[in-house]
Amino acid sequence: MKKWIKERLDFWDLKSFFGTVIFISICLYGIYYYSDIRDRFRQTDLETFKGHTTGEIISIEPIVRNKQTKWKGTEIYTDSYKIRYTYTVNGQSFEKTDFIQLSPKNENLLTSILERKTTDTFEIHFDLDDPEKSILAAVD
Repeated sequence: MKKWIKERLDFWDLKSFFGTVIFISICLYGIYYYSDIRDRFRQTDLETFKGHTTGEIISIEPIVRNKQTKWKGTEIYTDSYKIRYTYTVNGQSFEKTDFIQLSPKNENLLTSILERKTTDTFEIHFDLDDPEKSILAAVD
């Protein structure tokens, strides 16, 4: 029985298949994480969501990353922010979470959010067909 299983595994070469799948997954994650694709997703959502309203920020949580190298040691840095906010559309209230990456494109938005007063409101873009889909918009 074991010989039959081993012959099948060798025939289909599943070790190479799973190794290739894992390698491709790691590469795609690297492209997603280290490129500005997250900013492109935000920009696409801002252009797609035609509804506009104002909302209030509930909480801001920095997302901290660790990076360890042989020569520099351990670096701890903030990569992005997790921002919870509420907004109202047609009398219906929504609470959402937005992840905003630290980048030059998001600099104005993050500066205004981090330096906000408790009474400040922010512009929210939402999908007219599904108001639950929304994104925080930069103040121009």
